[in-house]
Amino acid sequence: MFAAVLFDLDETLIPDEPVSRRAFFCTALELTQDDARAHALAEAAEREAKALWATLPSLAADYATRIGHSALEGLWATYDPRIPAEVVLERELARLRPEAWRRALASCGEHGDPEAMQRRWQALRARYPLFDDTDELLARLRPHTKLALVTNGVSGLQRMKVNGSGLLHWFDAVAISGEVGIGKPEVGIFDWVTRELGVPRERCAMVGDNPERDVQGGLNAGMATAWVDRGIKPRGAKAQVEVRSLRALWPWLQQG
Repeated sequence: MFAAVLFDLDETLIPDEPVSRRAFFCTALELTQDDARAHALAEAAEREAKALWATLPSLAADYATRIGHSALEGLWATYDPRIPAEVVLERELARLRPEAWRRALASCGEHGDPEAMQRRWQALRARYPLFDDTDELLARLRPHTKLALVTNGVSGLQRMKVNGSGLLHWFDAVAISGEVGIGKPEVGIFDWVTRELGVPRERCAMVGDNPERDVQGGLNAGMATAWVDRGIKPRGAKAQVEVRSLRALWPWLQQG
C-alpha cells in the first residue's frame, strides 16, 4: 500500500463543470419555459462569462492562472481581502457576473433581470454532490494509508466545496493552491502536502482527472499516478493507470 494517496477534488471526487452547466440551464429554463431557448440562453451565458473572464486585469488574470482558478468558478467564488489579486477579482467580478447574463439575454433576444438571474444561478450552483464512487473508495483506503486532498483554486471556494460535500472527514491534509501560493502541476504544492503528511513523495500516489495538472504534477513530483477519465478532460500526460471510476483503482492502490 502507498504511504499516502493524494486526490484532486473537482471532477475527480465531486462534479464541478456539470453542476455549473445544469445551473445555467435551469436558470434559463425558469425564464424561458422552453427547452430550446433555455439551452441557447444557457450556452450564451457560459460563453459570455468566459469571454469576460479573459478581460480581467493582468494582476488578477496571472494569479488565477497560477493557482488554477477558472471562469466558471469566478461566477460564485468568495475572495480573501488580504490577497491583492483576490481584491481585484472581487471588484471586477461584482460587475462581470451580471454582465454575462445581460449580454446573453441580448444575444438571444430574451428579456430578464441579469442581477436576479446571477443570484439564481449562484443558488443553484452552491450544491456539492459527490460522484457515487467517492466515499466508497475513501472508506476502503482510510484505515490503511494517509489521505490528502490537493486542489487548485481560491481558498474560500474550495473550502466551501470540501466542507459542503462532507469530504473533510477523510483527509489528513488539504492543500489548496490559493492558500499554499502555488498550484498543480508545480512540485511545490506536492512538497507542501507531503511535509504535512510526513511521508516521502516517492511513496505517494496522485489520483486525478486532469492529465496536465494532476497526472503531470504527480509525475513532476516523482509519484505514482492514476488518471480518472470522467469524460471531461482530454487525454494528455500518461499515467501509470487509467480508469473510468474510482472503484477500479482499489486493486492498484492495494498493490502500491
